[in-house]
Amino acid sequence: MRHWRRALIIGLLTAALSMIGRGTPPVSAIDLLCFEAPGITDCIGGGFRAYWEQNGGLATFGYPLTAEFSEPTPDGTYTTQYFERARFEYHPENPLAYQVQLGRLGAELYSSILPIPDFPQPGCQYFPATGYNLCDPFLTKWQSVGETPGASNLDLYGLPISPLQLKTGPNGDTISVQWFERARFELHNGNQILLGLLGREILDAGEQPGPGPEPTPEPIPGPGPEPEPTPIPGPDPIEAPFPNRPCHVNVPVPVAGIQAWPTLPEVGPPYDEVICVRLIVNGAPAAYTAFVNIYRYNPDGSVIPGIGHTTGGDGTTGFIFYVGDLPANATVPVEVVATFEGREYRTWTSFIRR
Repeated sequence: MRHWRRALIIGLLTAALSMIGRGTPPVSAIDLLCFEAPGITDCIGGGFRAYWEQNGGLATFGYPLTAEFSEPTPDGTYTTQYFERARFEYHPENPLAYQVQLGRLGAELYSSILPIPDFPQPGCQYFPATGYNLCDPFLTKWQSVGETPGASNLDLYGLPISPLQLKTGPNGDTISVQWFERARFELHNGNQILLGLLGREILDAGEQPGPGPEPTPEPIPGPGPEPEPTPIPGPDPIEAPFPNRPCHVNVPVPVAGIQAWPTLPEVGPPYDEVICVRLIVNGAPAAYTAFVNIYRYNPDGSVIPGIGHTTGGDGTTGFIFYVGDLPANATVPVEVVATFEGREYRTWTSFIRR
């Protein structure tokens, strides 16, 4: 459950106190914001504190549930901190306004074997990229966020990835919910819209990989000068294809346009296939706003779509496919469709089910 989190917190606090004693505290230990709330023992500092305060604070993100620590995520290993409703991630490779990102907890927690897209509905906003409508009162909530770089509705919530659903609420009542890439909107009694406690849910579920021995978190800087644009990042070689950085396994040399590749050209149970996609436009990664989906063409003629989502800061994203339902020795084609700045990009890849 969460015992490793508590052990990690103790280790991090011990390291921080040791550094303070030497007169060289980490940046994240300067100007900490702490809380006098039952059960809340962690504080917020540096860039994480600035982002928390500037984008809704307690109502949007909730209390901190962990200290900062280095953690493998679906998009790479980053300094992270969990809150009741979100996971903050520090991406030092990005421009300053985008260095603090919210993890895609909605996409990580929400699962649908075969998504059933909506059709456009009057009075709603339809998202062709995901195939879902967003209607009031959730539409007004989603649109209420401004377009500040790094803190737009796409940055805070992402696109809708489910239709409107009914769910049993914490008090046993039935509430309306809709999932987004980074959030879950919930309509409670009295038409009060709350954000789901995704950070707490993913910690309680124990779905995140455990950390190594007492990692030292990378300091989170406060506001500073805008850095120079960074070049297209190259692949980071690793030994294991999953779960650390699956898209940096079997990765091709970056070229302009869209690329897709399987991390395991041949795969069979108990492993799943990870199909990765990268989009480079005008010499730069199509970061954050390129929407990608993939379609697996099965030997029986059926087509299984993935759950579409946006690229990361390096213009790359990945999709996991269960292969246990495929016949042995079958070659499985996969079609990839990406949309970026009004233009559509398509390509194909394949893998062999062993």
